Amino acid sequence: MKRASLLLFGLTLSAGLRAQSLRDLEAVTADSNRIYYDQRLYRNPMRAMELVSRAPGNNGQQKTDNRQQTTELVPLFQGVPVAAYRLGSEVQAQMLSRAERRAFSTAHPFDARGYKFDFRLLPEFSAIFGYREKVVETKTNLLLQSQWMLGRGLVLNWGVLFPLINNWDNQPRNIRPAPIFLNQFLALGGADFMSLSAGLFYNDRYGLNAQYRHADLTKPWSFGLETGLTGFYFYPPDNIYYETLNDLTLLADVAYRFPVHDITIKLSGGQYQYKDRGVRIDFIRQFANVEVGFYAMQTGNGATGGFNFAIPLLPGPLLRAKRVRLRAAEEFRWEYAYSRGYRIGERYRTGYQLDALLRQYHQNYLNSQYRPEQR
Repeated sequence: MKRASLLLFGLTLSAGLRAQSLRDLEAVTADSNRIYYDQRLYRNPMRAMELVSRAPGNNGQQKTDNRQQTTELVPLFQGVPVAAYRLGSEVQAQMLSRAERRAFSTAHPFDARGYKFDFRLLPEFSAIFGYREKVVETKTNLLLQSQWMLGRGLVLNWGVLFPLINNWDNQPRNIRPAPIFLNQFLALGGADFMSLSAGLFYNDRYGLNAQYRHADLTKPWSFGLETGLTGFYFYPPDNIYYETLNDLTLLADVAYRFPVHDITIKLSGGQYQYKDRGVRIDFIRQFANVEVGFYAMQTGNGATGGFNFAIPLLPGPLLRAKRVRLRAAEEFRWEYAYSRGYRIGERYRTGYQLDALLRQYHQNYLNSQYRPEQR
């Protein structure tokens, strides 16, 4: 009887997803009281949660053996469950234990066929202002990127870079590979997460990177560690130039999230690129779809400050077939530093920063935009 109820629920869910045109969700599966899904379209996870919760046949409640049971939504990131969420009068998050994660992997073996062949367009922009001879110096590229889903949490990021404008440095404007690197996302159980990367990163750095974060998505405190060993590389026409892996970064941080206005204060420090050591403080404000931050830092190379932001790009796919999709990247993230040329607290980018990813799934952030009366 339970198997029949589960099958009926799965069929109802599938019909509901089709009826709501939720075909852009990926790796959708269901247990008796949980719906699992991955999505790469929306910067804001609440968008997908609301779509799934409003699908016909899933009103958030399901009757099982004369009991009323709340359906939990479990968003995946690269096939890995992040946490479980109940959408009732408010959003309630629950961290998943190691045993629950193992049970999910056993019941739902990873299948790359559940993912689309996904292409995304990402603008890359660098700028400095203030020189009298040249008021604005810019470097603008357009990246056509994709991911190969190789296993649960394991992806190969690759693409092509198209240079558009460069009056910033002397790098030739040749079409060349975009950053190419492997990334493994891990949820270790409870509130412990890791990101491991190897390959050619952004900011002309290649090498290895490891991030760890303890982040209970129901609580205000979190902390993390990051280390990397990198070297410089770039693409001259018809070639690649690279230097030895000799630049060690080692950083630690602690962050506190104020539930009012979705404000996070983050204090970090350690060794940045080029053996520059110092500390940095960030003030981060999350809005529904936009994130804005200000920072100040002091290192051995000097002091500086600046701002950063992350905004969503065009929503939804630009072109779509059954198995192939072209879309804009889910977000554009940019940071500006007041001082330039002194190598103050410089960092390279991998595909995502673990703390920035996880704070999008925090219970308080989701509750700040949740409207149960609209369900």
